[in-house]
Order: sequence, then structure tokens, then C-alpha cells
Amino acid sequence: MRDRDDEPVFRKSRFGTNRYEYNPASPVGRVLIAVTVIGAIVALVVMRSSH
Repeated sequence: MRDRDDEPVFRKSRFGTNRYEYNPASPVGRVLIAVTVIGAIVALVVMRSSH
């Protein structure tokens, strides 16, 4: 699988809804997936440590 710069960042969800999801075939989509996961983990750690 080669990285293609012309791949869209978002693609329609396959579950039949009108939602969009990040496209892991796009390099920008992969970066957004990683940033989202890291951001969620950091948010959970910050909420946990604030008690």
C-alpha cells in the first residue's frame, strides 16, 4: 500500500449513516487519527489526576 497524496482526508462511513470518518489511507488522516488517540489519552489522565 503506497501513500497517495490525492487520497481524501475524510471518507463516508461504511455503516450507512451520513457520518464521515478519518481515512487511514491518507497520510494526513493517519496523523489525525494519532493526534485524536493521544489527545483522548491525555484528557483521561488529566481528568483522573485532578481528583
